[in-house]
Amino acid sequence: MNIFFGYIAFITAFMAVGCIVLYTVEKLIIFLYQQLKEFFFPTPQIPEDVYEQICKEASDFVWAKHRPWGEDPMFAEYMCLVNDMCIDKWNELYGSSGKRNL
Repeated sequence: MNIFFGYIAFITAFMAVGCIVLYTVEKLIIFLYQQLKEFFFPTPQIPEDVYEQICKEASDFVWAKHRPWGEDPMFAEYMCLVNDMCIDKWNELYGSSGKRNL
């Protein structure tokens, strides 16, 4: 009877280790594929001068808003606006298909 439970424990441990190894190998293959794809077919980037212009426009827009209250953390609003404007500019320059790498 004890031998039967030993076999069951061995089989269970073997299957668990096998699942962990398969999961790790799968993630490694996916990572390598993505790195090679990005190396041979790089994702287009927004030019640096266009990005700086977007940041300046977002900053001007956020600072121009009337705020009757004091101590307002505007950085979160600024970051959201920069992100949205970058996505719009990326779609304008390269189209909406494909991934974005901002």
